[in-house]
Amino acid sequence: MIFVVLLGLAAGGLTIAAGLSEASRTRVWADVSIIWMLAPALLFALAGVAVLAGMIYAVARLTRVTPRFTSRAQQVAGQAAAATRKAADGITKPFVWLQQAGAVLKSIFKL
Repeated sequence: MIFVVLLGLAAGGLTIAAGLSEASRTRVWADVSIIWMLAPALLFALAGVAVLAGMIYAVARLTRVTPRFTSRAQQVAGQAAAATRKAADGITKPFVWLQQAGAVLKSIFKL
């Protein structure tokens, strides 16, 4: 961080020194101004490219590791579904049995 600040101060000092000389022209100052205006934009673009590269690397690693974990998650979800189905069948079994017994008794007494 300190190196970047010192580099910026040195570049600014050299720019001022170049501007104080008698041989400075408008075109040179226009070029220097364009460089100073583009430098921050290029740094932000470089940071964006670095973030994008990191995201691409992370997704590549994730797609390599994912199949192991998704197959295990699918097994766990299947076990949970089977346990839920078994519990639901166990809870409703007495009610279904009573309904059936009532229907049988109704049909017996109708005859």
